[in-house]
Amino acid sequence: MATEIRDIQKQVLPNGLVAITETMSHVRSVSVGVWVRNGSRREIPEENGLAHFIEHMVFKGTERRSAEAIAREMDSVGGMLDAFTSKEQICFNAKVLDEHLPIAFDVIADLVLRPKFDSEDVKKERKVVLEEIKMDLDNPEYLL
Repeated sequence: MATEIRDIQKQVLPNGLVAITETMSHVRSVSVGVWVRNGSRREIPEENGLAHFIEHMVFKGTERRSAEAIAREMDSVGGMLDAFTSKEQICFNAKVLDEHLPIAFDVIADLVLRPKFDSEDVKKERKVVLEEIKMDLDNPEYLL
């Protein structure tokens, strides 16, 4: 069995941003993501759920896009846009065909750099996240 040679590159930009890429010449899809190194582990008790809340809120709209525009822009190219929060990080990611990478990257950059945080959306989303936290408390694996 031949060992697959992987082309993984790591670059640290002058501003500290770490870019990791892997070229796979046999596929036309692209996955792109931004990992923010601040997950739930760093929250003090009074802030519990804040990282997850922020992850949800960015999808409500940015300075340049409404929630509908975010969804439509990714859907229009057959892309997938997602996010998750862990103990260590918040991740925003997209999967598209290679030709649509500029769109996916622009949408993710907009989510990360220009979230709107509309006060009415904050009130609504707060209730959603509190319910998700309650669901986690019912999960023995999460509690462990």
